[in-house]
Amino acid sequence: MSNSDNLLVGYNTLAMKPGSIVALVLVLAGIAFTVRAFVTNTSPYVKVNQLETRGQHVHLPLKPLHNTVQFDIKTMTLTFEGVDDTGRVKVVYPKGKPNNFEAASQVVAIGSYKDGVFYAEDMLVKCPSKYQGETQTAQK
Repeated sequence: MSNSDNLLVGYNTLAMKPGSIVALVLVLAGIAFTVRAFVTNTSPYVKVNQLETRGQHVHLPLKPLHNTVQFDIKTMTLTFEGVDDTGRVKVVYPKGKPNNFEAASQVVAIGSYKDGVFYAEDMLVKCPSKYQGETQTAQK
């Protein structure tokens, strides 16, 4: 027998140790979880006129109409109407009023559309920059 044959005697190349199997299963589960989380959390940006056809798990950029804002302190639900260049929609956000919402020039509501209402699960608030006026003055 050669040296290479001696190394393979008593070693089954198809058998794996239990620890290796567990490690492999954990790595595969981690990869599956990461892919699922990525797919679940990626959602397209849509316009109001696209909500009927693509209204599930989307990002909806809107200009909030501040005269339509209602906040229910008991349920911590914010309701308002928002507009974009294609239409107007009612938004319901059940997680309280975001910081600086009153000063918001734009919001991105993240959620789903059902029965004429957009139900936001999360909301990003864009406020006007305090430097915006200074930039315009400096350019003149």
